[in-house]
Amino acid sequence: MANSLVKNQEILLTIKRIGINGEGIGYYKRLAIFVDGVLPGEEIVTRITEVHDQYAKGVFVKFKGEKSLERVEPKCPYFGNCGGCDLQHCNYEYQLRIKKELVVEAFSKYYNKELNPKLFKDTIGMENPWHYRNKVKLPVRFDGEKLVTGLYQENSNRLVYIEECLIEKEDIRKAVKQICEVLTRFQVIAYNPKTKEGVLRHIVVRSSTFSNEMQVTLILYKEDKRTIKIARDLIKIPHVESVYYSINDDLEAIENFGEKNVLIIGKETIQERIGELKFRLLPTSFFQLNLKQTEKLYNTVLKLGKFRGTERVLDGYCGVGTIGLWVARSVLDVRGIDNNKQAIVNANHNAEENGIENAKFYFGNLLPHLYQFADKGWEPDVLIVDPPRTGMDINLLHYLQKNPVKKIIYVSCNPATLAKNCNHLSAKYHILQIQPLDMFPQTSAVETVVVLERK
Repeated sequence: MANSLVKNQEILLTIKRIGINGEGIGYYKRLAIFVDGVLPGEEIVTRITEVHDQYAKGVFVKFKGEKSLERVEPKCPYFGNCGGCDLQHCNYEYQLRIKKELVVEAFSKYYNKELNPKLFKDTIGMENPWHYRNKVKLPVRFDGEKLVTGLYQENSNRLVYIEECLIEKEDIRKAVKQICEVLTRFQVIAYNPKTKEGVLRHIVVRSSTFSNEMQVTLILYKEDKRTIKIARDLIKIPHVESVYYSINDDLEAIENFGEKNVLIIGKETIQERIGELKFRLLPTSFFQLNLKQTEKLYNTVLKLGKFRGTERVLDGYCGVGTIGLWVARSVLDVRGIDNNKQAIVNANHNAEENGIENAKFYFGNLLPHLYQFADKGWEPDVLIVDPPRTGMDINLLHYLQKNPVKKIIYVSCNPATLAKNCNHLSAKYHILQIQPLDMFPQTSAVETVVVLERK
């Protein structure tokens, strides 16, 4: 049956729940309507902007009744305009409840067996949910007078220029301002997507909480000797210890870094620390963006693992080895696998630097290594996985059906793929606990740790 809604039509809507992108969802004649910036329980007038077979989108026009008691005035002047945050309009305790609900909803939708509600724990939050992000990748533009950075408006190519960001570490924003001043003074030309002219596309800054060191990478559209020479001056900015450039001429690429990443001046790596563990980071090293919550996340893995010191642990999708190294002192031995060669070099170096002798990391895909380990008599008791948003590899899921390890600890940044993967494993495993954790306050993103035990 065709929708009776048309574009620009104004309708009365009661918001029922929050969606995975922080949008309010209400229903008009059973059709889901998505509206940004509104909360459950609020009755609003919305103007329809898009109509599809399964859903429609609208924009907020006005309130018809009382506002939600959970609503607060957003702290950030850019909220609702830049695409960085989507939950600043509700209080933090409510954000934590929303994140738990998003995980519960994902399992009710994609997990086919009945789950006891007590398995879902309350979201682990932050004491101070601001200024936590330790790395930024910012597009650069010329505003007519100077180079500026910003964030893209939600679902658009329009850049919102930003002077201050309340979720970035404060030293990062200060450094970005100084970087833009230096590059403006020397007339470095920002890349213009419309005219396809210019050189500088993005500025990437990583800041170490432990050492206060900063690493700057300029993402260039093409190799430009003049810009690279000018970039040497960025080392004079306080705390900047490392300056790189990277060439990326692929305008469709999601990843900012190109294949070529070159140190211009300063140290090759900066040092960071999680708890007692030290890590040396290259610009391209994957590393958690919120260190306070990372420590809580890894302690959650440790707690839920209930390790006795006799376990053989496989750290799948291990990156630079952070989770594997975190649990290494509580288990017999750890083997990590990742298909990023540089990450594996980093991981083994990190093990050496921290004096951890019972952890070794291997480059390549998971399954070939698993078969090789099994041939040599090494089989894991516990599998820890922290896969990308797309979830676990389908071949690994099939492998676990035939070769179920005793326990899986699944760390996920995507509730939907997590629930689907757990459903896939449900023939051989049952779930012991589902623990959401807030890695990105003020946004709808939620991290979850699930423990599965072999039946």
